[in-house]
Amino acid sequence: MASRKVRLRRTFISVGIIAGFVWAIASCAVASIAPPNASMPFPVAAPLPKLAAGISEAQIRPTPVNILADEDWVVQTAAATGIPERTLYAYAGVALRKSNTDPTCQVSWNTLAAIGWVESHHGTIFGGKILPDGFASKPIYGVPLTGGQFMNIPDFDDGNFDGTAEYDRAVGPMQIIPATWAAWHVDGNLDGSEDGQQIDDSTLAAAGYLCFSGSDLSTRAGWDKAVTAYNQAPQYIIDIAAKADEYAEAASTS
Repeated sequence: MASRKVRLRRTFISVGIIAGFVWAIASCAVASIAPPNASMPFPVAAPLPKLAAGISEAQIRPTPVNILADEDWVVQTAAATGIPERTLYAYAGVALRKSNTDPTCQVSWNTLAAIGWVESHHGTIFGGKILPDGFASKPIYGVPLTGGQFMNIPDFDDGNFDGTAEYDRAVGPMQIIPATWAAWHVDGNLDGSEDGQQIDDSTLAAAGYLCFSGSDLSTRAGWDKAVTAYNQAPQYIIDIAAKADEYAEAASTS
């Protein structure tokens, strides 16, 4: 596993995880925008999901994230929020995993879900969906990051991750760029493969990056730093906060 210093260097090279191109196309996000301040929204962190029966705290780390959350909790919360069950298993499981392996981070499932919504509509963009195995039914790729309306990021990986050596583009349901994946790649569902198109792997990698960037997402400063690392545009922060609050409120009444 790369050291914190190595990860930091890689992260600077990657310029963070690029915002989902669903939002970027609509907003024409640019590369250099002032970071948020105290006037920006700060969402409620929804309580941790219930842990699945039969799984102890000691078993969280060696268990696939997609089976960590209680089934009844997932079914009820999915119905209340409109989040597809398979993606919610990933968001909830990753929140549970991080609470165990990085308890100071306190990344919430509703923040992860909000990012998943803004980035790819939980993998349903362009009529696709997340399949039972966690893979997108159609590979999800962002726009070419060649400048103009979007950030200009030269090819990093010879196309090994994003499928093209002509330029870089974000990959998968959480829209991760090649250099960031190189630093934070992980096997979330423990199937022996790390794949940015797989919701468990993608969400756990995104959470790792958020926790590294914000340290403690239960604070306004930490949450702002984490989400700003995903995308610097103030409207992106607003959109993520609003969706996270929407999910927290819906879950609390389910």
